[in-house]
Amino acid sequence: MNQSTRRILHVAAVDFTAAKLLAPQLEHLSARGYDVHVACGRTSEEHWGRLSSFTTHDIAFPRSPSPSRMLTSTSELVRVVRRVRPALLHLHTPAAALPARLVPRSLWPRHMKIAYTVHGFSHQWPPRGPGERLVQRLEKGLAKRTDLLLFQSEEDLAEASAREYGEPLVLLGNGVQDEWFEISAAEHRGTGPLRLVYVGRLVREKGILDLLEAVNGVDGVHLDIVGDALPSDRDGVSDEVRARAAALGPVFVTVHGMAKPATVRALVERAHALSLPSYREGVPRSVIEALAAGRPVIASEIRGNRELVTHGKNGLMHPAGDVDSLRRAVVAMRNLNRDDYARMVTEARRSADPSRREAGVYDRLVRSYESLEVLP
Repeated sequence: MNQSTRRILHVAAVDFTAAKLLAPQLEHLSARGYDVHVACGRTSEEHWGRLSSFTTHDIAFPRSPSPSRMLTSTSELVRVVRRVRPALLHLHTPAAALPARLVPRSLWPRHMKIAYTVHGFSHQWPPRGPGERLVQRLEKGLAKRTDLLLFQSEEDLAEASAREYGEPLVLLGNGVQDEWFEISAAEHRGTGPLRLVYVGRLVREKGILDLLEAVNGVDGVHLDIVGDALPSDRDGVSDEVRARAAALGPVFVTVHGMAKPATVRALVERAHALSLPSYREGVPRSVIEALAAGRPVIASEIRGNRELVTHGKNGLMHPAGDVDSLRRAVVAMRNLNRDDYARMVTEARRSADPSRREAGVYDRLVRSYESLEVLP
C-alpha cells in the first residue's frame, strides 16, 4: 500500500475507548477527507461495530506494565504501520505511546510523522516517588522523538513547557457535542432529594467507592451510578459497587450499568449535580457534559478537574480520597438555597460555553495536522 498524505492511523488501548471518546473526532476527520484507520484491542462486538466506518486493526495493548506483552503489541503495530503506510501515526494511550516512540525511526515508513495526544500523564505534578519520576523522565525524553504533542490539559501543557519537553506543544483541549448545551438548565430540588449522578468506569481510581461511602447515611440524596468496569481494567470494582448499592437500597442508590448516550444524557438532565471524585484524570468529558448541561459538579481537586470547576462558583471541590470532605460537599450542595443554586447552575453552563464545544477541538486538531503537512 502506497503512503498517502491523508492516511492517519489512530492508536487507542481498547475499542471501548476508541468508540466512546474518539469516534466523533474520527468521523469529523473522515468527513474532512482523511483516510482514517484505528488500531486498538477488540473487546466486544458492540464497541468494535461502532468503529465499522473506519479501517480497523485489532491489536491487544496491555493495560498494565508487561514487557513481553508490550513487545508483542508494539511488534504488531510496526507490522500494521509498515503495511498501511500512514502519513501520521496518532497515539492516544501510554500503553502504545511509550514503546512505539522507542522504536527506531528506521523501522517506520520514511516520511511518517508521530503525534501523541496526552489525555493525562500517568504521573502527577510534581511526580511522586521513584516510579513516577522515572515515568516523567521517560515522557520528557520521548517527547523529543515526537513530531507533535497535543494536550487536553492546560496544566500538563504548562508543566511540560516549563520542563522544556520541546516543540511543538499544542493545547488541544477537550469538548462535547452541542446537544449538551441544549439541555434545560437544572431547577432547585425543592422538597425532594438532591439527585446526584456519577458517570464513569467502575474502577477504584475513579473514587466511586469513596462516593458510596460519602452518601451513606446522608438523608435527602439519591445517587445514580452510570457505567461499569471493562474486562481490561486492572482495578475494577463493579461487584463491590453493586453490593454496597444493594445494602443502601434503591431509595438512595441506583446502579444503571453501561448506558447508551441518550440514556446518559437523560440521567444527567434529571440530576441536580454530578460527582467525580477521581484520584487521576486528564480533562474529564463527564464533567464538561454536566457543566454544559447546567449541572454543578462536585469534584476532587486534581489535574483536569481544577481546570473545569471553581469551588463555590460552578461546583464544589474536595481533596481526592477524603471521604469526610466529599460528604461535606454533598451536604453543602443539598443545602443550597434556590438563589445560590440558580447562580451555580448559570455559572456551570457559562464556564463551558463556548470554550468546551467539540467543534473548536476539531478545528485545532486539523490545524495541527496541517502544520505537519498531513492534508486531506
